[in-house]
Amino acid sequence: MRNRVTIVVLGLAASAVFAAAVQFQPLSVKTGLWHMTKALTWTNLPPQMAAMMRAAPQTTNYNSCVTTQSLSSNPWANGSGDDCSWTVVNSTSTDMEVSGTGCNFGGNSGMTGGVHGTIHVVDSEHGTGSMAISVTGNGQTMQGMASYTGQWVSATCPAH
Repeated sequence: MRNRVTIVVLGLAASAVFAAAVQFQPLSVKTGLWHMTKALTWTNLPPQMAAMMRAAPQTTNYNSCVTTQSLSSNPWANGSGDDCSWTVVNSTSTDMEVSGTGCNFGGNSGMTGGVHGTIHVVDSEHGTGSMAISVTGNGQTMQGMASYTGQWVSATCPAH
């Protein structure tokens, strides 16, 4: 019994040391106003949702105010309207893996979902990303993919 406790304690200590050694790096991009383009494709749509989704814009544009703080989260979430709670899974200066939960994809339609994807920095003023989307609500489940391109516009963001 004593050996088992020792092994568990040593394992937990090793895990803590490893976790401390893994440092998340913020993305290396300019802060300020970014122009984002998001393209959506949906799969496995229930028939009643397919027509509605085809009628919705497949490509949208929005502006995102990237701050120093958001570079350690999802810098392009601000302005997307998805209202997800974001968690960074892994991050280097050029690549970030993120997970979003509790996303509000349907406005008042009762559709919520989750997102998992990556952001890639091409250079300090350009980036790309892709996100796998799962949306549920009203007895429906939908799957989708979103691809993003982002371009830095200016060092300042408009006042709200």
